[in-house]
Amino acid sequence: MTALAYLFTVLKNIIYGSTKFFTTGLDANGVDVLDILALRFLLSFSVLWLLKVTKIIKINVGIKDIFKSTEKHPYIKSLFLAALFEPVLYMLFETLGFTMTTDVTAGVILSLMPISVCVCESFILKEKTTWLQKIFLGLGIIGVIYIGINTSSSDGKDTPLGILFIILAVASGSLFLVLSRKSSKHFAAFEVTYFASLLGAVAFNTVNVIRHLWKGDILDYFKPYFNVDNLIGFVFLAVVSTIMATSMNNFALSRIQASTSSACSGVSTLVTILIGVFISGEKLYTFHYIGFALILIRMIGVSYIAIKKDRKSVR
Repeated sequence: MTALAYLFTVLKNIIYGSTKFFTTGLDANGVDVLDILALRFLLSFSVLWLLKVTKIIKINVGIKDIFKSTEKHPYIKSLFLAALFEPVLYMLFETLGFTMTTDVTAGVILSLMPISVCVCESFILKEKTTWLQKIFLGLGIIGVIYIGINTSSSDGKDTPLGILFIILAVASGSLFLVLSRKSSKHFAAFEVTYFASLLGAVAFNTVNVIRHLWKGDILDYFKPYFNVDNLIGFVFLAVVSTIMATSMNNFALSRIQASTSSACSGVSTLVTILIGVFISGEKLYTFHYIGFALILIRMIGVSYIAIKKDRKSVR
């Protein structure tokens, strides 16, 4: 099961790294960012709800557990907070931050998430990482920063508010990983994903409906779905990225530490860059290879030490 957790962690980051390609495609087709978020989570929740009512997958959690004294009610707080931190707060802060900072600044700040996760899991879960693991985590951060400072940034200026939003995104993402691991003791992977999709659908669609009513074009609410290219993008984001990848992530967090999982996050950076190379015709430079090497060393080093610790504890 532990080997499967590591496999799912890598696969999840490969999917996350591909997400930017489909999001950019929707944006290029003129779909508003808030429409992307709202329709993405509406579709993901709808698919999960259908899987639930048809009993294809077992999901024994819902809104009733928030308000009624059910079997899972005592543990719903950590699940609710996990879903609040991601997708709602993380994607909100990340989206706002991206519009107010350069790509380089945003990428460098987001690369600090593994360290943030270490701090959060230490205080909330009382789980520790070794000094050697911390060193490997630091190497990965250096790798991302090295790629960032050698990459030409997009036009635009960094604003203090934008930097604050990216920092808040890092904090939200870290707290999600830690609280998702905490929730995994009482909820299955699909249940965590279901609740996160539910909260994301409610939050983003509430805001988006108000926006469309204000603009007077509420009848065009589902218009982005009626385009084949857009629909492919939404299916990937809703089904592959939100349902499959998030469930993989939640399963992995039930088996391995959040800091170990976050150590593999550099894989998504590699995939995003490689997609740019093979699909968008971008070029790889020497600094990319150096950065890649440091990110891979982080992933392998942290994971190897974690596996040794697990084997030792079993013995």
